Amino acid sequence: MKAIAIIAIAAASMTVASPAFAKPQGTFGRATVSFNQKTNTYCFKEAREDSHIPHTECRTKEEWADAGLTITRKPAVQLVQR
Repeated sequence: MKAIAIIAIAAASMTVASPAFAKPQGTFGRATVSFNQKTNTYCFKEAREDSHIPHTECRTKEEWADAGLTITRKPAVQLVQR
């Protein structure tokens, strides 16, 4: 939980792009970030040095915003135009 709080504080804004035809995921520091469309949640999965079991925390966009992390998704059309 402490690592997630550090990540949230360190990132004033973060962009997670997810085209419709690709699995929506990215990285932030040592954490892997993924979006689950069924539950509408963003999950941070981080490997810890003191454990072999990675820590995963999933929250909605609004819950991450309440924690101080802004997540923005770009539409697939915008990504194709780049």
